Amino acid sequence: MTVAVVAIFAVCITAGIGLTLLSGLTMSAEERFFAGWVIGIVAFTLVGLVSTRLFTFGGPAVAIAAVVTLALSTPGWTRGIERWSAELADFRYRLALPLRTGENPVILLGLLVPMWILIGRMFFHAYQGTVDGGIMSGHLASWTDWQAHLTYTASFAYADNTSLNLPTATGNNIGYHTGINYFAALLIPGGATLPGSLQLSGAFTLFAFPGVMYSVGMRVFRDQATAIIGTALFLFFGGWGWINFFEDARVAGTQVFDNLPRTYTRAPDPQNGNWWIENPIVGHFFPQRPTMIGFPIVLLVLGWLSTAWSDIVDIKLDRTRTLVFCGVLIGLIPFFNLFAFGTPMVFVLAWWAMTRFDRSWLWFLVPAVVLAAPVVIFLQPPSSSLEIPYDWVGHVINPGGIPADRGFGTLIQEWVVFWARNLGLFLPLLALAMMIKSTLPRRVALGLLPVWLFFIGPNLVKPHPWNGNNTHYFVFVLLLGSLPVAALLVQAMRRIPVAALLTIPILATMTFSGVLDVIAANDQATSPYPAMAMDGAAVAVGEWARDTDTDAVFVIELGWTPGSQSPHLHPVPALSGRDVVMGFDGWVFDLGIPDWTVRKDHSRVILEAGPGHERLIDRYSVDYLVTGPDARTPNWQPNHEYWEEAGDVVYRHAGWTVYKI
Repeated sequence: MTVAVVAIFAVCITAGIGLTLLSGLTMSAEERFFAGWVIGIVAFTLVGLVSTRLFTFGGPAVAIAAVVTLALSTPGWTRGIERWSAELADFRYRLALPLRTGENPVILLGLLVPMWILIGRMFFHAYQGTVDGGIMSGHLASWTDWQAHLTYTASFAYADNTSLNLPTATGNNIGYHTGINYFAALLIPGGATLPGSLQLSGAFTLFAFPGVMYSVGMRVFRDQATAIIGTALFLFFGGWGWINFFEDARVAGTQVFDNLPRTYTRAPDPQNGNWWIENPIVGHFFPQRPTMIGFPIVLLVLGWLSTAWSDIVDIKLDRTRTLVFCGVLIGLIPFFNLFAFGTPMVFVLAWWAMTRFDRSWLWFLVPAVVLAAPVVIFLQPPSSSLEIPYDWVGHVINPGGIPADRGFGTLIQEWVVFWARNLGLFLPLLALAMMIKSTLPRRVALGLLPVWLFFIGPNLVKPHPWNGNNTHYFVFVLLLGSLPVAALLVQAMRRIPVAALLTIPILATMTFSGVLDVIAANDQATSPYPAMAMDGAAVAVGEWARDTDTDAVFVIELGWTPGSQSPHLHPVPALSGRDVVMGFDGWVFDLGIPDWTVRKDHSRVILEAGPGHERLIDRYSVDYLVTGPDARTPNWQPNHEYWEEAGDVVYRHAGWTVYKI
């Protein structure tokens, strides 16, 4: 953390608050603060994208972005300073109220403080240095997924990739909603290291989420208990994987907490339980970095639009301005999270139909579609992997193939059992909350109906090459359903005192697995992490590559054996951001690149100097070949003798060799 990074964070919050003052909405001070926190990150990143595109990626461009972002918020501050002053005065008034009134914002600290400690620890341990200059990964997510995020971030910061090319398959568009990684890259000219930029940007962004969800809960439900419990329910959600914990406890006794032997919300194989719905912190926020922007934006926009749709007349509400503001915000969000664009669009289209196609909704729809269309088109994969119809549960239960004699009755039984285990009582409680009139206002219950599409659709459609990505849709049922479920449980406890005896165990069944996984993610003694991401020699070659031309193309090895470093950890793309012919195939395949197997074989042919390798070098405009320690490539045989003669050795250290073509 440097002074410049702190200044960037301050700019984001200050500018974001000013921008929310353009929304036409009356907010509580805490809602505006946390909403501004997230919106400021979006604004600064987009302005930074433009400034680094116009200039070179570096300190001057980042400084210009900060100044321009503040300038963009000036109209909001000018027009809304009186409103902000009134909201601060109301905040001070509520601070003096007794806690039992349910209005004192001090209660929010009971949620924020422990969450910030947990989040801070997770990001602090995500990466640690070693004595030899290597990098240790503190969690599964930073050992696996974060290597892709390192690559994207490095390509922006060190390869001047402002055209948003895909570094893991040269010649393609990036095809990934990577705004949060661009934000991370903008911290590097401010003094952050590459690993540190992911840690700092992630922690700073995720710190805002509990406050955002609480604020939306207060706006829609006007109940502090609902807002607190609903936020905690989502953050710690987990299915019935906790039943495995009691099996582990019988074997290890109380020492099980010293070394939790498995994850309890994700074990996607029949032998370990078919647990697929991961805890949102461990399985979505942390590895899937775009959700850190996407989830709060979805909550904010839908919460604000529900106010615009309200039958309650508010003379302070400028409905048109609110709709336009939300439309512009959603139109700008695909670069950060495509799901955060698609989800509000589904809801608004449904609400548009419910209101008999009231033309006022066009104030939202037109700017959203116009602004988002170019980015959505840009991010589309080269080939479609859409499958309709698709029995998602059947395929994940039977990874070897669905039995031919599987009947309809078996299908229904598998669905019921699978979802009862993975979501527990959540879906029945959500349905009850929407049906019981006294739990939700009628407009809220009706407005929530589209949430079921995010459960039904991914069960019947496979939009991505890997079916595991369907969980990115299911999680929106949890995100948008947690507050209504909390409202039902809170109402039950208030109206039927004895219901508390059932409510607490019900909450425990939906959160105990999540709590266990969050504990494991914060416990560095838990096997097998921390683990070596890259040793000092690997880091050295990756950092050396930063001095090559920013448009240089590398060929790297992809094979590996147990005990060696996995191919997804290759230091050249991860630390320099330079383009490679083919990176880790799991990430390239998952982005819908159709020739990923061909590229992989072409990389092998080039390294082995096989037939036609000269033509392939020209095809991909290859500049460098990289070979690593011998144990790294058991199935490939780089032709070192040939390249020692045909190429120039420009780097050699600790088993790593780089040849310049």
